[in-house]
Amino acid sequence: MRGHPLLWLACLLPVIAPADERTLSLEEAVDHALREAPQVAASAATRDAAWAVAPSAGRLPDPELVTGVDNLPISTAERFSFTRDFMTMRKIGVMQAFPNREKRRLQSARAEREIAVAQGELRKTRYDTARAVAEVWIARATAEESLARLKSLQPESDLQAAAARAALASGTASATEALTAQSMVAALDERILALQQDAEMQRAELARWIGADAERPLAGIPSDLDLGTTPEALVSAVPQHPPLAPVVAKLAEARTDVELARAAKRPDWSAELDYAQRGPDFSNMVSLEFRIGLPLFAKHRQNPIIAEKLAMVHAREAERDAEVRMHTAEIQVELVQWRRGRERLQHYATDLLPLARDRSRTALASYSAGRGDLRGAIDALTQDVNTQLEYVQLEGSVARAWAFLHFLHGSGGAP
Repeated sequence: MRGHPLLWLACLLPVIAPADERTLSLEEAVDHALREAPQVAASAATRDAAWAVAPSAGRLPDPELVTGVDNLPISTAERFSFTRDFMTMRKIGVMQAFPNREKRRLQSARAEREIAVAQGELRKTRYDTARAVAEVWIARATAEESLARLKSLQPESDLQAAAARAALASGTASATEALTAQSMVAALDERILALQQDAEMQRAELARWIGADAERPLAGIPSDLDLGTTPEALVSAVPQHPPLAPVVAKLAEARTDVELARAAKRPDWSAELDYAQRGPDFSNMVSLEFRIGLPLFAKHRQNPIIAEKLAMVHAREAERDAEVRMHTAEIQVELVQWRRGRERLQHYATDLLPLARDRSRTALASYSAGRGDLRGAIDALTQDVNTQLEYVQLEGSVARAWAFLHFLHGSGGAP
């Protein structure tokens, strides 16, 4: 059946489009994992728990009900009587404690610090999850691309082996040369099998994070994407990066603990109101009393606690400084890998890959025409294989560096 070419194109588009739409990009895999990973859900629940309890911090303690009997006689004729002695009183009342205002303010601040710690842990968990998924995605992508490149070289390897067998049959080549060519074919097959195994293992690991979507074909390795920010901005914002968020939040929490310990040197107070009932011959009474704490022994009570909290602040500061140095070094290393790696990829694309390909084809053509030796053709094909694999591995290294840097400020670190 004949028809207009545009009609045929319109019929094919619905078939072609879904295949393109079904490719799984690195960022899509990361977004999927961040929505469903149990680690992220657990960290978010911890953050929600800190949010839920925060309104109770800094509130006055619950009032206390006071009830009892005062001055109950236990001897003489009035013993154990509630009504005969004028001093005996059955009382009921309420007592309310009033911690000092600064302490209550700092308790509220402490609850906010706990929320910040939980939020920091969530940001770090999201970032760690993003990196883990990116590592698996890139490992699978490099295995599959390496596999595709080696399969594309199989015909040449088979052609070399066939040429060697033909030369052996014609008496122009030795059995050793024929076996060498066949060994090249077997070695290439083994590398292909190993890459197939690796790709399947990485697909199974990716399914751990994103489920059935791991079966989708992958998009291209992101070795040519921009970071979305400048290297200078990344380095200057190190303390705000997700990996350091818990450390920075814990330092602020430790500093609040110092202020809380110091607030304990200020007195708390309480008030109690009682109603006392006496015997029918005596009047009932009301009592109101106040209690004020006297932190007179701070040297042995509050000061040691303050010293402990200060030591924890110093420990947290040292931990933060160590993390900042380590993370800054990591960023600088990954920036070098990303920048220089892209330059090397360009060098491979424009020089090394074409040269290796041309050398391999020329050597095979010369051998097939009887103008070259088999060893030279095998060496050229081996070099071509290695160059192809080196290029893909470099693509993976650049992509890993990009993921490390990109998710420091991208969706992987967002709460």
